[in-house]
Amino acid sequence: MSISEKLEKMYKNQINNIKNEKNKISKKKMIGSLVLDVDGRCISAVARVLGCSRKYVKQCSCFVKEGYIEQTKLEFRGRKRLTDKYSDLESDIKKIMENSLSVDPKFKSEKQYVNMTVKEIKRQLIETGKYQERNFSNSSLNNILNRMGYGLKKVKKTKPLKKIEETDAIFENVRKKKEEGFLNNRVMMISMDTKDKVLIGPFSRDGRNRIQIEAVDHELTNDCMIPVGILDLKNNTPYFFNYTSKPTSLDLVDCIEEVLKEQCLNKRIDKVIILLDNGPDNSGVRTVFLSGLIHIAEKYKIQIELVYYPPYHSKYNPVERLWARLEKIWNGFLLEAKEICLNFMKNLTWKGVKSITKLKEVKYEKGLTIDKKEMKKLEEKYLARTEGIKKWSVLITP
Repeated sequence: MSISEKLEKMYKNQINNIKNEKNKISKKKMIGSLVLDVDGRCISAVARVLGCSRKYVKQCSCFVKEGYIEQTKLEFRGRKRLTDKYSDLESDIKKIMENSLSVDPKFKSEKQYVNMTVKEIKRQLIETGKYQERNFSNSSLNNILNRMGYGLKKVKKTKPLKKIEETDAIFENVRKKKEEGFLNNRVMMISMDTKDKVLIGPFSRDGRNRIQIEAVDHELTNDCMIPVGILDLKNNTPYFFNYTSKPTSLDLVDCIEEVLKEQCLNKRIDKVIILLDNGPDNSGVRTVFLSGLIHIAEKYKIQIELVYYPPYHSKYNPVERLWARLEKIWNGFLLEAKEICLNFMKNLTWKGVKSITKLKEVKYEKGLTIDKKEMKKLEEKYLARTEGIKKWSVLITP
């Protein structure tokens, strides 16, 4: 009788229990106990009887005898990393990249550039004599370059600072001026902004409609409308002045004058506070814009105060809510004609007050400026700037 047959006869119940056991840990314990019962000299016979490997039976006996499970560590599995196999690989790649750096040929900047292909880097590595073609593939080398930070990257735009040093002071100035405007009945307060151009044509505005509407695929057109919005913060009257091309600084001044005329007819106004962002055409240093407002101040004998919001914070300007309301109304429609846009604006109401909408043409030439000497005289005579935030708070006194 063989050893296997003897085992099956002597330990029949124990062997059957092992074969029927589902729990892995319990099964290991039972196999280990069986091996110890036969004095550990019949591991191969136990493996044959149970139908498993000799190595597994030995692990089970170690588990019971010494109280641990032998585990295969993950770091010993699979192939080694190329950087572990070739210890100098990363330093060799770094040398190749540093030797391939190029600069601006006209030396106008100190920026450095490198744009080598993986194939070229591999070729130069083989030329060092330390490596062969079969040592690594292009994809493996590309992964190493990515880990080292040499992966291909897009040209990154410089992100502007979202908060300048004067931001808090500017916001405090805006708060004070708004309080002053709301408390004084002889102060008119308006908010002003120019919207991005609105394309005229069968173009989608990413809006939704109850009925399926199809728009054209490409937005290739020069036909557009650029609205200038003014919101009277005291009587809640919205104004829309629409231009078919980009309005100039003096056109913006004309829009302010039209609103001012209407208000001056109704009641006595001593001062106008204008809340606006520091855009290129209406900034606190735009000479043509300032000279135009000086002319209005002289004409109507009123003070005009420009109160600017900080850079990158124009969303707090109250007139921005008009644009949000307008987009909500028309974004599910195709603005195929100027008349459609104008009708949407005419029907817009703000706190129960209907808007005043006009279509205008650009009257003035672009690129007009005031001579520095002349502007210096106007500045000394009419303008007063708040210390510390001179560009963002300007008072014009006739």
